[in-house]
Amino acid sequence: MDLNFQYAHHQSNESDTTHNISKENALNAFDQFDWDGEVEKANQLNNCSPTLSILVNGSSEMIWVSGVGSHKCSAFISECCFPGEVKRLFGLYKSQGTISLYSDCLNKAKAREAIELFLEKDYKGLEKLYRE
Repeated sequence: MDLNFQYAHHQSNESDTTHNISKENALNAFDQFDWDGEVEKANQLNNCSPTLSILVNGSSEMIWVSGVGSHKCSAFISECCFPGEVKRLFGLYKSQGTISLYSDCLNKAKAREAIELFLEKDYKGLEKLYRE
């Protein structure tokens, strides 16, 4: 599992990556990240929103959370994808594929919960959280 950080001063194609991290280290990285400070810098630099990404097996399983707001980190945008059963042909047919979820209205606690659920592979919990 890899952990990517994109800081406010980065260009959109830049990030700092740590390879082979544990679940505990991923959660600690989220908790220790200076979300408020990086969001404030992002607003000043008009560059990248601070983003933490976790990738498992390349990009077939991944989650990212990005802090946004004015002055302080007031909201998180997030997207995740993971393998699962996908409905096709208006729900008449199901097959294995990639499920993608997106939210643009998470607070810090919900963003952390999303990462926790992803790390535990609680995909039903993730779907519920992203649809709240």
